[in-house]
Amino acid sequence: MPTEATARASAILPGLHFFCDHRCWRCPLSQRCQVPIRMAEQPTRSKVGSGPAGRVAEVVLASLYVTVEQMEMVLGDLPMRAPSAVPDRLPGDAPGGRDRQEAAKRDPLVTAAREYASASLRVLQALRARLARTRDREAIDAGDRLEETCLTVASKVHRAVTSADSEGSEAVDPQGDANGSAKVALLLIEESREAWRLLMQPGRSMGNGAPARFVRMLEQLEAGLHERFPRALEFIRPGFDTLAAGVRVGDAQVSRALLQAGQVRGSA
Repeated sequence: MPTEATARASAILPGLHFFCDHRCWRCPLSQRCQVPIRMAEQPTRSKVGSGPAGRVAEVVLASLYVTVEQMEMVLGDLPMRAPSAVPDRLPGDAPGGRDRQEAAKRDPLVTAAREYASASLRVLQALRARLARTRDREAIDAGDRLEETCLTVASKVHRAVTSADSEGSEAVDPQGDANGSAKVALLLIEESREAWRLLMQPGRSMGNGAPARFVRMLEQLEAGLHERFPRALEFIRPGFDTLAAGVRVGDAQVSRALLQAGQVRGSA
């Protein structure tokens, strides 16, 4: 008879957290992901603070730990350990990785995503108390979703650009890390745009015109991502897309994703 631990382990979908939005509490597949399990067993503390953005940061930190652990299992010849901190250099880091990271910081897409994230987070944190006073559940949820996603949009854009720079074929390979990261960013941009539009509705309008400005920023960022990564939406995300389509992502692709995760350390 299989034990409860064995049954739980067999239900885990490897690589599920590689191309998610780091919101376990909204995820229908959280029971099949190692990240929330690790968070329950070994809680982490982010330095972002409380609120929606802080919760996402804690998931990101936990996902980095899980990635390190899974990379070690895939590579096989590395000693297993439970790290007390994310190492400065992950297995698989390629020569010149620091140069790619620096180049990515100056990339127009990365800069635009970072500007959106920093500006919108300031506005959203200032609006949080005001939204709570309205007792408008739809508006409050929209504000939470926006605060949850703004930093992830920036990190996924950064990862897509860095991945494409590290492997010239990434942008044209539908299952490349660059396209997978760009797809997550595009999905979050669409969700964010709709949330800002809800806050612009008559009777809900707030932020002194900021929502309309952020919608324009998101539209420009979306257009830039489609131009740079035209095949992004073709990417099949392990679990999220495979279960719906009846497609199985093989162990080879999961192993490849793990190695790419090491090469693009610094973004999640």
